[in-house]
Amino acid sequence: MKPVGIVANPASGKDIRRLIASGTVVGNREKCSIVVRALFAMDSLGVERAVIMPDPSHIAERVIKQAQNRLETLDVEILPLPYLVGTARDTERSVCRMREMGCSSIIVMGGDGTSRIAAKHSGDVPLIPVSTGTNNVFPQMIEGTLVGLAAGALATQVVTATEVCERAPRLELYRDGQLADIALVDLAVVSSADSAARAVWEEDTIRELFLTHASPTNIGLSAIGGHLPDVDLEKGDCLHVVLGESDQKLTVPLAPGLMKTLSVRRYRTYETGHEIRVESLPAMVALDGEREFAVRKDEDITVKASTHGPRVVQIEKALKLATRRAFSCTGQGSKSACA
Repeated sequence: MKPVGIVANPASGKDIRRLIASGTVVGNREKCSIVVRALFAMDSLGVERAVIMPDPSHIAERVIKQAQNRLETLDVEILPLPYLVGTARDTERSVCRMREMGCSSIIVMGGDGTSRIAAKHSGDVPLIPVSTGTNNVFPQMIEGTLVGLAAGALATQVVTATEVCERAPRLELYRDGQLADIALVDLAVVSSADSAARAVWEEDTIRELFLTHASPTNIGLSAIGGHLPDVDLEKGDCLHVVLGESDQKLTVPLAPGLMKTLSVRRYRTYETGHEIRVESLPAMVALDGEREFAVRKDEDITVKASTHGPRVVQIEKALKLATRRAFSCTGQGSKSACA
């Protein structure tokens, strides 16, 4: 039986937006509780092995301490990494190792930024993104018990990834024709290259915006697209927004409780595969809400909408299908995978 991987980012939901807005803090104690509940659910289905990313806050150690005497079939271990750096590099290395181990799925606890890092290195391993960040457009806000049941259904092969996963769209950033990085939700071109904070929340610094998601129910940069009239993105399409002095004003939640008014010059949707040249250079590029790197004026920077994002488990679909199949089994104990 393939193991289940678990990435719990200790830094998610703790950036500067907690100081300038009113977002809920998902502390490491609650992250531990979410993982423990997921483990209990996996154990009830007969899952045999789970591996948890180590981190300087010792979430994995605390989880094992809470759960170790209450599990029957499930062996929980800390992923062996030679060293920890306390940055996104830990997530990168952990997801790569989990992919090499052949994990049936990887539970990723964090915000859009954590999901982006995992998606860059997960390959075809299904992701189960769980919301514990600030602007949670990509991750799902869902109870840990249900997360564990979905992961368990995949691990025990009650359902298959082909049946219950969908490819997420992504934005691909090209520098002089070479793929430089990706974003899952939003790619922003911002002017504040000297900002000490990575998070983007100052409305007057945003020059251009590329989006795969646009909904008035979102929080963050994708809310800008959601408040524009006549915008309905098909899966894999991209919305390009140019901001600046204009009569078209939008008031949107750029962070929880943080309402900002922006001016939109123009906007347009593009189909999958179409490349759009970035106009506002030099600038900083922010990926899924966080500044990543600077680009020079003489660079050729383009953005393309793609359908080659990560495989994402559709939890409701997985649980419905698993439930139907489990009910069709007769004479089986509660630990049965019904495979």
